[in-house]
Amino acid sequence: VSLCMDEQRIQNVAYQYLCRLEEAKRWIEACLGEELPAPTELEESLRNGVVLAKLGHRFAPNAVALKKIYDPEQLRYHALGLQFRHTDNINHWRNALTILGLPVIFHPETTDVYDKKNMPRAVYCIHALSLFLYRRGLAPQIYDLYGKVKFTEEEINNMKMELDKYGIQMPAFNKIGGILANELSVDEAAVHAAVIAINEAVDRGQVEVTAEALRNPNALLSDLQEALVSVYQEMLRQAKRRKEERAASPEDKDIYEEFLTQKEIQDNINIVNIGSAVEKVDEALDSADELSLLSALQLPCLVLRGLRTDNGPWYLDQLSADRQQKALDQGCVDPLEPDELQEGVTIANQEAQKDRTVHAAVQSVNASLRLNDPRHTVSCLMTSNLQLPEVFPFAATLYHRELQLLQRQTPQGELQQEELFVAVEMLSAVALINQAIEAGRRQQFSSSLVSPSAGLSDVDHTLLDRYFQCLVGVKQQVGKDLLTWNQLQEGINSVNNSVQDEHQQLLCVGQINEAVIRRDSQQLLSALLLPSCGLEEVLPANTCRYLTLLTRARQHKAQVSRDPGAELWLADIQEAVSRANQESQRALKLCLSVAAVNQAVKEKRVNQTIRVLSLPEVQLQGLVSTCAAEYQRELHSLLFAGDNRSPWVRVRLDDSSFYYFQLNRLEGSWDKPNGFIHNSVFLDRQLIQEVVSSVTGSYTRSVLWQNSEALVVRLQAVCRGFLLRQKLEARRCYLIIHTPAVVIIQAHWRRFVQQRLYRRRLQLLYMNWRAAVKIQSLVKMWLARRKYRARLSFFRRHVGAVIKIQAFFRANRAREQYRMLVHSATPPLSVVRKFVHLLDLGDSDIKEEAELLRQREEVVRSIRFNRQLEADLDLMDLKIGLLVRNRATLQEVVSHCKKLTKKNKEQLSDMMDVERSKGLKALSRERRERLEAYQHLFYLLQTQPLYLAQLIFLMPQSRSTSFMEMLVFSLFNYGSDRREAFLLLQLFTEALRYEIRLKVEQPQDVVTGNPTIIKMLVNFYRNARGQNALRESLGPALQDVLLDRTLSIRTDPVDVYKTWINQTETQTGHKSSLPYEVSPAEALSHPEVQRRIDIAIINLKNLTDRVFKAITSNLHKLPYGLRYTAKVLRDALKAKFPEASEDELYKIVGNLVYYRYMNPAIVAPDGFDVVDRSAGSSLQPEQRHILGSIARMLQHAAANKHFHGDGYHVRALNQYITQTHNKFRKFLLCVCDVPEPEDRFNMDEYSELLIVNKPVVYISVSELLNTHQLLLEQQEVLCPDPCDPLRLLLKDLGPVPTLQELIGESSSADPGSESRMEVSLTLTNKFDIFNESDDKPDARGLLLSTKQLIIDVIRTQSGDSLSDILRASASHDQEVCHDWLMQRRVRQDARTPEKMKRNQSLVANGNLSLEEKKRKILRSLRRLEGLGVLKPPQPENQILQMIAKDIRQQRLHRQRRGAELQKLHQTLSSLQAKSNFHSEQVDYYRHYITSCLDNLTTSKSTNKKAAEGKGKKKLPAVSYSATRLQEKGVLLEIEDLPTTQFKNVVFDIVPGPEKGSFNVKARFLGVEMEEFLLKYQDLLQLQYEGVAVMKMFDKAKVNVNLLIFLLNKKFFKK
Repeated sequence: VSLCMDEQRIQNVAYQYLCRLEEAKRWIEACLGEELPAPTELEESLRNGVVLAKLGHRFAPNAVALKKIYDPEQLRYHALGLQFRHTDNINHWRNALTILGLPVIFHPETTDVYDKKNMPRAVYCIHALSLFLYRRGLAPQIYDLYGKVKFTEEEINNMKMELDKYGIQMPAFNKIGGILANELSVDEAAVHAAVIAINEAVDRGQVEVTAEALRNPNALLSDLQEALVSVYQEMLRQAKRRKEERAASPEDKDIYEEFLTQKEIQDNINIVNIGSAVEKVDEALDSADELSLLSALQLPCLVLRGLRTDNGPWYLDQLSADRQQKALDQGCVDPLEPDELQEGVTIANQEAQKDRTVHAAVQSVNASLRLNDPRHTVSCLMTSNLQLPEVFPFAATLYHRELQLLQRQTPQGELQQEELFVAVEMLSAVALINQAIEAGRRQQFSSSLVSPSAGLSDVDHTLLDRYFQCLVGVKQQVGKDLLTWNQLQEGINSVNNSVQDEHQQLLCVGQINEAVIRRDSQQLLSALLLPSCGLEEVLPANTCRYLTLLTRARQHKAQVSRDPGAELWLADIQEAVSRANQESQRALKLCLSVAAVNQAVKEKRVNQTIRVLSLPEVQLQGLVSTCAAEYQRELHSLLFAGDNRSPWVRVRLDDSSFYYFQLNRLEGSWDKPNGFIHNSVFLDRQLIQEVVSSVTGSYTRSVLWQNSEALVVRLQAVCRGFLLRQKLEARRCYLIIHTPAVVIIQAHWRRFVQQRLYRRRLQLLYMNWRAAVKIQSLVKMWLARRKYRARLSFFRRHVGAVIKIQAFFRANRAREQYRMLVHSATPPLSVVRKFVHLLDLGDSDIKEEAELLRQREEVVRSIRFNRQLEADLDLMDLKIGLLVRNRATLQEVVSHCKKLTKKNKEQLSDMMDVERSKGLKALSRERRERLEAYQHLFYLLQTQPLYLAQLIFLMPQSRSTSFMEMLVFSLFNYGSDRREAFLLLQLFTEALRYEIRLKVEQPQDVVTGNPTIIKMLVNFYRNARGQNALRESLGPALQDVLLDRTLSIRTDPVDVYKTWINQTETQTGHKSSLPYEVSPAEALSHPEVQRRIDIAIINLKNLTDRVFKAITSNLHKLPYGLRYTAKVLRDALKAKFPEASEDELYKIVGNLVYYRYMNPAIVAPDGFDVVDRSAGSSLQPEQRHILGSIARMLQHAAANKHFHGDGYHVRALNQYITQTHNKFRKFLLCVCDVPEPEDRFNMDEYSELLIVNKPVVYISVSELLNTHQLLLEQQEVLCPDPCDPLRLLLKDLGPVPTLQELIGESSSADPGSESRMEVSLTLTNKFDIFNESDDKPDARGLLLSTKQLIIDVIRTQSGDSLSDILRASASHDQEVCHDWLMQRRVRQDARTPEKMKRNQSLVANGNLSLEEKKRKILRSLRRLEGLGVLKPPQPENQILQMIAKDIRQQRLHRQRRGAELQKLHQTLSSLQAKSNFHSEQVDYYRHYITSCLDNLTTSKSTNKKAAEGKGKKKLPAVSYSATRLQEKGVLLEIEDLPTTQFKNVVFDIVPGPEKGSFNVKARFLGVEMEEFLLKYQDLLQLQYEGVAVMKMFDKAKVNVNLLIFLLNKKFFKK
């Protein structure tokens, strides 16, 4: 039963505490207006102190400023967790509690909140603070929720467990009120008593008693007015009654739940005072009394700011207007409230100040106008106090001239502000118009011209372009001066007048068209003669012709435009009038000329007739002067017809119109005269032209025949030629028809001629046949000789080409043979013999191998040197940090720095080679056997990766990540060559398979379990062999990202919103009207925030794409080992978990390749040497934020993990992540697509036998001993079989030797340096693979020996097959050749370095004769067949194939060796650069230490002279008894010694021989017992590691912190 009751009590305590948390949560939310987490999570949310600091700012803003609160938005807390700087927030809150006056008994410690040591105390403090502030009227009341809230059983149990962890007694929350009352000071108690007396007086209802209580000075009430005491009484009574009605009625209620607090009493008094003052102000406004108003406004209870007695008129006007406006708005006349009065006073002050400044500015403008300085006038006008329209400095002269003229026109000789405003507004508009005219900007000109401020009249919007052109012309006439308003108006008026004239012309043109349509000549004439029409030379006599031409023009225009209603334009009319005038003149001249011709013909004067006919006005064609008489005769003959003697004639013009001419008056007219009769004897121009043409034609024909006689003769000749050609053509046609007959006749004739010539030649040859034969033989001989000599000469001239052709054929044959060697499965013996010399090592091969070995050693030494240097630098960092933290002496750090700077590579190299006469490599049998045993052991560990894989798995991670990493990398020489890189990769893959096989229960365990082998291989391949692949692939892209500091990638809406507000306020200098604290939804509602987020998302995508492209495009630069490990990881997981999906497997591969290998280098490129950096430099926070955002995007893309949220920016990022994940999937597929290590490194089961130089490793003595010890401890797991090679080797080694046994006698006083000393081990196998006496011979050694023998035989003796050579006997020459080859090999072996010499068994085989070698070959072939290495029936061909493969691999080996030498050169240069960087760091630290020493110089200078005067002196000593040290807390206990004997123990502390060291001597009863060397730096190290207690003399336990304090005080004077 008691257990149940205890359990119930604990449950109640947990529930009660949850209720107190809920109460505190609701009270804080009411105070801050922020939402807090649930009560079960409230404690954790309070640990960062942000909410507490904000609470402190709420009630003590001067003590806790908002800018002092660290991480106010808790972004860093949510991202990285608690930071040490969060303690500043808690301390700010504690300072606020002190300033508020909360008793210290309620204050929690910083660790109670930050470390969650006593969270109930912090909640207890919040409850006390709420009650304390509530009593003072500064905060709302905290409500009791016990029994009113419900919690689940799980929440109560969890809280009970948390309370059990605290192990403290729960504070008494219900006793806070009593404790507060007891903790109040004397003054606060007096206030408390006075307030209670006032409440009791109010309850009595007696005004005198209440007035006496209110006058009590202990009540601290202010602004009491005797006349208002009765009002105070009634106001306080009502307030107290309202409070009693709201109060709850629990038994333990607080007294202030019903009584008014001091602040509430003062607030009610202030309300009464303010009401009285407001009534006085209202009465003053009713009476419009300025003095009464000022006295009422100055009452202290109104607390009006900025009152000035000289602003009374403005106060009266403004407040009267405000009261009137309030009456209109509310419908009743109420006095103005204090805040309304304050607003009215502020506005009135502003108006008064504005009126004064405007008046002063107007006076300055008037004064400037009386001078002749336009610039000064403009500067006065541009004063902001005048509130004038914009003034343009370029129009200073215009402003000054016009305003000066206006000033003179005013009666008082001064301009007022209103006049200035109107004038400046108009002049500014005129200036803008001038500016637009000068710049040619029509749009600006149009807007300025029609602006009301310009004041221009009669401006037609449709004529703006014409105004512009007109005013441009006026401006060009004026020059540089600006156009005045009058000039602008005149230009506008002139354009308007021109437009009006044009309108009148349009009306005239309409009348003309109407007259043409009606064919009314009189109307047409009157319209043409109108002045507004503007037509020139309108003659009334030509009216008929005008009508005719205008009618034709209108008809033509209608026909062209296809518009029957087409009208004539003014230009058409002017053209028709001009044309009619011209035609009238031409017609008159024509009539005069024709009349002159008639007169001359009548008078029969030939010369006069021809002269008149030649006049141009007559326009006669074909007129010939020689025919003048004929013209006269023919024309005169036409005059004999009857003459009617009419004075009128009618002349027909070219356009078929008629012109009437009066012969007597010599006048013409277009109108037909009344009673017109044409003169019957008058010759018109057409008749005269016919006569002239007839006479001229007759004359021309007669002249033509006389001049064409020669032409007739030629025509006759042409006719005769035509007849002759006709006959010839008939003959040619006849011959063509009989062509076959002609050909036959010609052929018979030619045959006859040739037969005759042939018979004569044949007869001559028959007669001289002997001479013909002789001539033929001589000719044949001469031809053959000439051909031979030409060919011989050709070869001699091209002997170089002949040699090249021969070489080409030989090379082609050699190429075919080599192709056969490489590609043929069974190359013939002749081909193998031709290329077998490639297996020999030349001098260049030996030199390159030696150089390769030397550079490998140098690389390993450099790596270890850099690692040692980094460790020293880390230690230096720690020492400097401890030094600054504890104010220790600098001598230890300085000595370490000196030691560090003196160290160099040569010294480190000397440390690596232990003297031959000492230690492990001493010339003794025992030491030699131990050395060989260690060499055999590490060879086995190298070549059998399962041992180290199990060892890594067995060791704890804390030890394996440090020691095992150094051991593995040292054992494999950091993968410095092809063999060791292959073996190290085998170890990584074997360890990974072993880890997955035994430890991984589900695929995700590889990610969450953080296996050691994963960390080791990532660390190795991230900086393998000094070649930073990440730097080559990611360096340029990350460098570009870091250099571009203008980009913004922040996508948080609130952050972007706040940045925008800050930038706006910085640029404008004005506080933004927008709120600073908003929600994400409110921030996204602003278009500018959305625009910035869109830009940030684009920037983030571009930067991520840039880095992702660098990753995918540099796939070939990823280390092969990492890619193959990723492939093994995928295959091993697939084999163990066949049901796992491909997506899940590739996520794990992506975790290895990207998250573990690449992501740290992207987040911190300076820490992984990916980008260049200098000593002491670091990345900026914004740069790290950008890199972190890129890494987070790539990490989410690799895992296909979307961001949480539903904003559009989150959706855009998630869509991008999905797209990038697909690309990542393809990239990971390519990563896993790699060949096997055997193909990559060209390794097989015989590769170990083909290495020329033996592997060498460099390992420190401590690593050697620790490895031996570790193998002995784990041998039962590693090699349970007694016959296991590892167990045999460990048995040979025996127990772990001591350090002195390995290194020999040493004079070094520092055991640490001895343990770091390094030795080189040349690794060999324990069992000689060439030992034939073994019962179980090694097939690999036998095969290698047999191949060497066969090579020696086939190079000396020829044959078609290997079997024929082995069975045939060797000749003497072949024996001699064989001996010469062996002697050359011996000389070459003598020049070979020791580490590269061949096995002794192979050397012994070289001493055999040729016949002995052949016999041994036959025996070895039979043994290899028995071992199954070779298979019958043709083992000779199989071993030849193996030799051919060796030849091919030798070529690849030489190529790889050259490439490896080049890579080693690059590696050495990179390591040197890294060493230089560390040297810069050393210089940086040295400079820092020097500055620290300089700062301490002042403190040491006071003792410098005394030290010099006294010289050497006995070092000071400090003696303390054990009892005294125990009292100080330094000594805790002494084992096996009772406390009563502490008085007999004395400790003497004397400075040691080194700076920072002390000798502690213990004396018991005056007898010196022991001495202990105490190093100050060791104490600091223990303090840093958190060790509070240490042992001295293996018995005395001392407090480390107090001992440091004692040493500082006694020896360092701190």
